[in-house]
Amino acid sequence: MNVEQDINPYEAPSAHSPLPAAQSPSTFFQKPRVVQSAWFLAVAINLPLPLWLGFNATADGAARLGMPIGIVTVYGTGVWICSHRPEVMWRLIVGSMFTAVTQFLPILHMLVGIVAMGISKFIFDAKREREQIESIPEAVLSTLLTGVGLILPSLVMGLIFVMLFRIRVFDQQPPLPGKVADGFLPPAETTT
Repeated sequence: MNVEQDINPYEAPSAHSPLPAAQSPSTFFQKPRVVQSAWFLAVAINLPLPLWLGFNATADGAARLGMPIGIVTVYGTGVWICSHRPEVMWRLIVGSMFTAVTQFLPILHMLVGIVAMGISKFIFDAKREREQIESIPEAVLSTLLTGVGLILPSLVMGLIFVMLFRIRVFDQQPPLPGKVADGFLPPAETTT
């Protein structure tokens, strides 16, 4: 008798047979290049208005060198987080789309920038009469504070959006129940 003829296609699977493993839909979103590319786009679309406001708030000369240093620091920190916690970065990236839209009515950006400049002015030179930033460290600090000040509402909006619509494709999926782990085989059936 042929082996194919002995198999009943309508028979229930054995309790000891491994279940087929389905590939998680989030494997694409967990790839470092995908997360880092999305982070680059999120930074790029959120940069125009803060950059323009920052150039207006800094004095001509060396102080403007602090802005690219701060931007690269925020971006580099995000790239590092992309490789260690991509599920967090996806929430930030989703929320940054909302922050990017608010550039058309820049109340959030202006408020965050004013607070960041006030903190850096207090730290570096509280008695200064001019409102423009005049030193590189002050420009770096203002840029970092502005970046953090825009990242926090973006992260909150991303968390709300992901929770509201129950989006799970960005999360790392635990192994599925019944999935055969590497090196583990179910016990063989005993026949008597």
